[in-house]
Amino acid sequence: MSIPSDEAVAWFFMGEGCATLGCSRRKETRGLMSILGYRISPRVAVGNTDLALLEPIKGWLKAKNIHFNFCATKTRKSTHRKMFYLKIDEAENASKFLKTIFPYLLGRKRLVCELMLECLPKCMRANWSSLMRNKVIRNKDTGRILGVNWDAEKERKRFLELMKYQDKITQLNGKRAKYNYAFFAKLWGMENV
Repeated sequence: MSIPSDEAVAWFFMGEGCATLGCSRRKETRGLMSILGYRISPRVAVGNTDLALLEPIKGWLKAKNIHFNFCATKTRKSTHRKMFYLKIDEAENASKFLKTIFPYLLGRKRLVCELMLECLPKCMRANWSSLMRNKVIRNKDTGRILGVNWDAEKERKRFLELMKYQDKITQLNGKRAKYNYAFFAKLWGMENV
């Protein structure tokens, strides 16, 4: 099996792939997710019913050192064929994938990819250890960690900024999302942000 060119992967992605920002409800009781209650993350996928067509793409992803997950859908009816997916869910890997194929994309996929590349750096956290060092609240006498100051207002503004991108990308993809910017702006009383 030979590894396809970047251009070949881009063309395959234009026909069989998708890129979006996904938003999901979270049930964590501690940390940042408990403050926001929701999580936004990149979702890049290439899918097909023919597993053999995805094998060269898997080889290409491995050669480029892009981490991905492989999954298959369950068929609901005996007449349906099983769908196979290569999913890239981490912001760094999604960014690496999209930067590599971007020069070869056309049309709506190029516009979606452009928006994704613009917003992905905002999804990524720089350095968690330094971030936590600045946000941790400690007991001055014992040094014991009492909690974390997440600055909910700042995190909500960041989240709303990402939701603006999600709305544009969803519209370009011709889809409807369960959650959108207006939902969160109303939920958090931040319509003027």
